[in-house]
Amino acid sequence: MADFRRQLSRLAVPMATAQLLAILVPIVIVAMLGWMDDRAIQLRSLYFPLAFLFFAVQMAFDVTGQTVTARRAGRGEHDVAATVLTVGALWLVAGIVLGGGLSLGASALGDVLGTSERYKGDFARFLREMSLANLTLAWPVICSSVLRGAGRAGPAAVIMAVSTTVEIGGLAVLGFGLDLGATALPLATALNGVVAGAYGTVALARRGLLKEWGWRPEALKFLLSAGLPVSLVNLVMFGMNFAFVMMLTPFGPDVVTGFATATTVQNLVIMPAMVLGSASAILMNRRLGAGGGARLTPVLVAALQITAIVYAVIVPVLWALRGVIGHVTVENDRVAGETAHYIAVVGPSYLALGLVLTALMALEQTGGALLSLAGAAIYVAGSVGIGALASSGADGPTPLYLTMSLMNASGILAVITALAYTRRQDGRRRRTAPDPGHQDRDPGTVPGAVAQPAVGLD
Repeated sequence: MADFRRQLSRLAVPMATAQLLAILVPIVIVAMLGWMDDRAIQLRSLYFPLAFLFFAVQMAFDVTGQTVTARRAGRGEHDVAATVLTVGALWLVAGIVLGGGLSLGASALGDVLGTSERYKGDFARFLREMSLANLTLAWPVICSSVLRGAGRAGPAAVIMAVSTTVEIGGLAVLGFGLDLGATALPLATALNGVVAGAYGTVALARRGLLKEWGWRPEALKFLLSAGLPVSLVNLVMFGMNFAFVMMLTPFGPDVVTGFATATTVQNLVIMPAMVLGSASAILMNRRLGAGGGARLTPVLVAALQITAIVYAVIVPVLWALRGVIGHVTVENDRVAGETAHYIAVVGPSYLALGLVLTALMALEQTGGALLSLAGAAIYVAGSVGIGALASSGADGPTPLYLTMSLMNASGILAVITALAYTRRQDGRRRRTAPDPGHQDRDPGTVPGAVAQPAVGLD
């Protein structure tokens, strides 16, 4: 168990760094556009809901590349060229379909989003430009995902650091230096994709991973079984938060703004659980690839242990500093008070939520996608349905926040279910394994397999 905790930590630390950058970049971009001109920030605000669709596509193929590579690494197969090519081609098709559909319906979407006559043409053009620019992100994202799947989380995080630097630097030069306004964002995004993608290719080549070009049929299988469920869960969660905003609107703009600010903080708080779940999925997939009845439950238990320790520290600190956090994130005292109120009510339940997210993220990528989706659906239905009843006729957001907190706490049932599922799957693999003696060995020690590199150290 201690060995699994060490391996998870080696993966999770660089992955968390990359994830933190991914969370902070949109915040920095919005701030920069706000300093450029009103047109730039208006167009970005209108585009914001649609950005979740592009992000969902990105998540699907990111997880697919990581999963395919981890399975193959467990079998001692370390070339990733065919995986990069196959996942990239599938992403290109999906991106063209999504971008093409949005571009064709850009004018109608503008009407749905309430675009003013002044910005209708600009919004349609901006959406088409962003649709093209988002295609280039396939290059660095897939390079990063296959490196993580191969156990090289450190170099994968460096690719994301290069990506962040190029996009923010490019936006600054194009937006402020050349005064391109909103057009600077799609150009900076495309520049990000090309430069970070080229760097990612070099990183793969330096490690001798770009061999055996061709087509990897299993990529489509894992796209449907792992990548798609992860993206669907993200879209469902976005829809849930949208429903919460609708419920909170009657209580006034300060409550809505406070909720939005608190959920931005929440995105940072839940990040360690998401990373630990993804890191455990990498180790679990490597063991699945190795075969021999290798058990997955010890990996998941180790991930949950680390999650519990991390959130046992985070949750009390967050709750104690809720007032400070409210005033640091916003200047308005009323909004700061509403932000602190949300954290006061919902914050203690983050310990349970962290465990739930770790377990579900691991299940989504290791064959338990349907179970994970069912858990997410029950959670969302309960949160929205019970929350709507609780907040109906209330004079403030507290009943809805209490519902959120109770639903988070009840998620412990999902953790118990996930552990039972992995134990049952372990038992099934042990019964069908040709050599039961292999069941507790790390994939790197299976006789006849190529030795595995130390994860996250290069």
